[in-house]
Amino acid sequence: MSAQPIAAILPAVLKQAGTRHETLATLQQIWPRLVGRTLAAHTRPVGLRGGRLTVQADRPGDSFLLSYQQTPLLKRIQAATNIPVEALAIRPGGAATGKRAGRKPCRT
Repeated sequence: MSAQPIAAILPAVLKQAGTRHETLATLQQIWPRLVGRTLAAHTRPVGLRGGRLTVQADRPGDSFLLSYQQTPLLKRIQAATNIPVEALAIRPGGAATGKRAGRKPCRT
């Protein structure tokens, strides 16, 4: 394989990145419809790569519920969007605020 000038490959790289971000934005937009408003208030799709959707969950119970509902959720995603999501990766964290879940300020 020979080296190519960056100008030759940059358009393809940007197109791929843009498509991935558009796809994630679509999932974020319809997330309340896919999981329900209550669960959507505490979870958020934050990444999509290689057919794996990464979802951030505020609380352990939310993580458990997403894990438990993974198969039907993947089917709903496919039916609603035709996005080839094959698996969920669930990570802890504040879905709404970006802060770590379960942490409250210490008062003295």
